[in-house]
Amino acid sequence: MKQFVIILHLIFLLISTSSYGQVKSATKNINDTAVEVNQTDSVLFEDPPVKLKDIVKKIAEINEVQSAHVGAAGMESDNYKNFLQLKKIAKTEELVTLTNNRNPVVACYASMALADKSFPDLKSIFIKFLSHNRQVTTFSGCIKSRDDIADELYHRYWNNTDNKLKAADKMLLQLDSIILYNENSDWLLMTRALENRIYSASYKNRIENLAFKQGSREALFYLSNWYKADNSENIKKALITYFKKADFSKTGVSDYYRTLDELLKFRDSDLETIIIQKLKKDKHWKYEEKRFISLLGDYSIYENFD
Repeated sequence: MKQFVIILHLIFLLISTSSYGQVKSATKNINDTAVEVNQTDSVLFEDPPVKLKDIVKKIAEINEVQSAHVGAAGMESDNYKNFLQLKKIAKTEELVTLTNNRNPVVACYASMALADKSFPDLKSIFIKFLSHNRQVTTFSGCIKSRDDIADELYHRYWNNTDNKLKAADKMLLQLDSIILYNENSDWLLMTRALENRIYSASYKNRIENLAFKQGSREALFYLSNWYKADNSENIKKALITYFKKADFSKTGVSDYYRTLDELLKFRDSDLETIIIQKLKKDKHWKYEEKRFISLLGDYSIYENFD
């Protein structure tokens, strides 16, 4: 009997040990599965680390400075998404280094990121871009064109600045001062700089030099708006010279209209012959004929220009 009881105990122990091993094995399998699931989730749902050089490579391969939305359908552009990623992951010093990149699109986007961050030494990047005169293909909306990266940098900061704050913005004043004194500034940059504010007297000599010695139409318009009483005859003489020589088919109908408007404001009857001769010769104004006829009518100038 005693032997029988011992045998029963042994059987019970064997069964218990076997059951515990199965439970332990089952638990291990569940944990292993859980680990595998977690690892799978990590692969599926966590973004892999993005290396700066990969983003730079993608930007260079597309090789266009694209705005946020491009094409007739206004689709979100691939390179603008790359730009946003660049701005997110690149440190300031890395962006500054990238403004020297051999690919001008990379350099341009890096400078735009610095403009968005209001990088305090943006003027140094701007001066460098003006001196190098590098260009990129730009794609905004449905329009593709070739533009200087200096212009793209400037307009990124200019567009980021509220219109009401442009005149007092210290960094914008730095950029505008560079434009006024840099020989590589194009007409659009000059227009922006001279429209942003009324400059202190210390700038007057430089603006007069641009107007009277270099024939800058933007400087002439500025002086005509703010200093006509001080230098009326020189301003009128310079405007007449520009009006006679300008090929408005190249500079545009808006430039044609504005120059004519500035001349007519002098209300000098001796200018009528000069104006009529120009209108007969350079008929680019006919693209906005009604507008021009209305302006001439305001100053009682009537003539058949056909």
